[in-house]
Amino acid sequence: MKNESQIPQGQALALERFAFITQIQDLLRQGFPLSVALEQASFRPMSLPDGSQRLCARRTIEDWWYDYQRGGFAALAPKVRADKGQPRTLTPSQQKWILEQSQTHLAVPVKVLYRRWREQDPHLPSLNSIYRFLREHELHTKARRQQLRQPLGGATKCFEAPFVNDLWMTDFSPGPYLPPADGAKAVPTFLCVIIDDHSRLIPYAAYFLRADTQAFHQTLKEALRRRGLPAKLYTDQGGPFTNDHTRIVCANLGVRLLHAKPYHAWSKGKAERVLFTIQQDFEAGLRLPGQGAGSLEELNAKFSLWLQSVYHARVHSSTGMTPAERYQRGAHLVKALDPHLDLDQLFYHQLTRTVRRDGTVRLENKLYEVDLSLRTLTAQLRFDPFKLDRIEVTYRGTAFGLAKPVNAQLNSQIPEGNAYEKRA
Repeated sequence: MKNESQIPQGQALALERFAFITQIQDLLRQGFPLSVALEQASFRPMSLPDGSQRLCARRTIEDWWYDYQRGGFAALAPKVRADKGQPRTLTPSQQKWILEQSQTHLAVPVKVLYRRWREQDPHLPSLNSIYRFLREHELHTKARRQQLRQPLGGATKCFEAPFVNDLWMTDFSPGPYLPPADGAKAVPTFLCVIIDDHSRLIPYAAYFLRADTQAFHQTLKEALRRRGLPAKLYTDQGGPFTNDHTRIVCANLGVRLLHAKPYHAWSKGKAERVLFTIQQDFEAGLRLPGQGAGSLEELNAKFSLWLQSVYHARVHSSTGMTPAERYQRGAHLVKALDPHLDLDQLFYHQLTRTVRRDGTVRLENKLYEVDLSLRTLTAQLRFDPFKLDRIEVTYRGTAFGLAKPVNAQLNSQIPEGNAYEKRA
């Protein structure tokens, strides 16, 4: 009976490699140099355990030769990993947890999830390792988007302002909903953002309850206080950006107001891309358990923290620098506001009204009293249209105090405050 012993696969490969060693030794004994012996050995096919054959590279055979010189036949056996059968970077429990979290929060980008995961498990490997692991399980970014059927943004036009504050872009975007109070409906929010085209820094951005002129003016006012004056401001054709009040404000500031042509949204692609980043990073993170905002104030506080700690501190893919670093590099070119300038008053609205014979003017369907010496004259009113708490009255450049809401009941008690005939 023929006895056929089955040797381990590692030893079988070591024997095949040893055959190359013996051939090289034989050639060396014949006086051939090592380089020629290695070249000749590379023409010899190697038999694999599965019965197939293949040629080996000269460099590989040379490695086997030196391994044999150092460790003999045992060094020719394939090296066995100490962690064979185990993941190199993720433990089984980490793998299971990451897969569960990724499937549960498909709408949240991996980089946002990763920051939360690192807080809970500081021993997680790098983000690139997580991406590789998710690709192996068909949970990469493209696959996640396909599952959610989320459309990608459109094309953008490539241009860049030459220095900081040369061009600011602004736009509105729907924001997250705030939780309902007392059984009412959830409250929508709207994000108004201003971005510096050169540095990609966001001078100011905030969420509001309405996407109107008041929200835009408040955003612009805070951006000016923090980052100085821009040379140009680029907007779309929305009402908050094209009205006369906005045009006058920009003219007083010396800012050139530009508007994108209708149906040319791609021309302000950087603003669109920033809004997309905010939606896919900050707003997506709000959908994680316990991360939502219960009020507008809390939402803006979380957003401000994200801007400073994440967006402004992260290297931008287009500039190769963080927005904060790039802005600071050109900060010496920034035109600062006049320290004596009353910025709030610069945003006041101005209207012309003819004073009635009773010394009142009508504003926003309400009556206001002015100095009686202005009766029948045309006066100028300057005021904050969103508060109406201070209405300045001037006539031909001369100030006549403040207009006050009419109190009809009080006026009826003032002698000669009315014109009806009193009977005894």
